[in-house]
Amino acid sequence: MRQQPRLTVGDTTTIVHRVRVPAGALVQPRGLADTTLATLLGPVNVTREGDSVRIAYTVTIWAPGQNSLVLPGAVVARLDGRIDTLPDARVVLNVASVLPTGTPASQVPAKQARPWVARADRTWLPWGVAGAIVALVALAVWWQWRRRGPAPPPRARATIPPLDAARIAAWIAAGEAHLAVMHLDAALHGVARASAWHERVEALRFAPTEGHDLDALAREGLALFEESAS
Repeated sequence: MRQQPRLTVGDTTTIVHRVRVPAGALVQPRGLADTTLATLLGPVNVTREGDSVRIAYTVTIWAPGQNSLVLPGAVVARLDGRIDTLPDARVVLNVASVLPTGTPASQVPAKQARPWVARADRTWLPWGVAGAIVALVALAVWWQWRRRGPAPPPRARATIPPLDAARIAAWIAAGEAHLAVMHLDAALHGVARASAWHERVEALRFAPTEGHDLDALAREGLALFEESAS
């Protein structure tokens, strides 16, 4: 057993108990029950040291004088499956009183309670720092906006010029009869007089190698387009 010397009431000390156990055995310590003599602080610390185990109890002492503290025996589980409970151990504590010597405890005047210790000083520093950060961010946004300037006006949407006979004639003259036929096919959609022309266009679309006269087909479609527009 080992404990810190010169204990007084209210001190915290560590009591060390060493027990010899077989190799490979598992040691499970038992905690101290809270009494008017001592209070266990936290879990019991177990450390293996060679062929023994070091069991450390951190306790706070409350009773003055010479007292005997009982340490419950640890539970040992052996490799062969046997479980043993070690006998209790006793440690003698010599604890000094914090009261004046030579005066009965009943005659010692009680001291006034000390005021609460402030956890922290009140300060506006965090708010000041946060305000400065917000101001810097706002300034950066404003500077970026000034640098970019006002938003440009929306672009006008591109408009496709309407299809007219002059454009189709220009395509045919430029050798783009296939382009003219494609646009005329869409423009004459639903025109009854152009049904036969549409059939020839479909034949050209699915059999382009039969030697159809694209130029003549385009000019015929242009004539039909002019008739439908008049």
